Amino acid sequence: MAFFNRQDIGRIYVIRMELPDSTVVHKIGMCNSDRATDRMMEILRSWFIQYRFVPYTELKLDMETGYPKELEQLIHRILAPLQFIPNRKVSGGTEMFTDINEFRLLHYIRAFNESNFKEGMQLTDNDCNHLLQLICQ
Repeated sequence: MAFFNRQDIGRIYVIRMELPDSTVVHKIGMCNSDRATDRMMEILRSWFIQYRFVPYTELKLDMETGYPKELEQLIHRILAPLQFIPNRKVSGGTEMFTDINEFRLLHYIRAFNESNFKEGMQLTDNDCNHLLQLICQ
């Protein structure tokens, strides 16, 4: 039984999906549930309803953070040039990316210093492009 519920704590997750044509897609999102697996199952259900198949899927990261929305938005901004949008509407379909170096992405998220958000972190487009190159090499 919880005595209080912190609304500022959530989870950031990375899901790796392999589509039938061997395209690898990473879904990067956030949730406020106790487990990102619940969100992963919602996404897979959506794929099944739309395409009548379930992509091979692995939950690569499920991390608690004090700034889930801000971290998710930052990662999405950095990876925007690599966005993958499925042909049909699926849950989380605007938060998917291809051509990512998975090891570097996971390392970046795990090592990210959340105190940057407290200090009002501001990145220029040039900063985002530089981070994109580092994550995708």
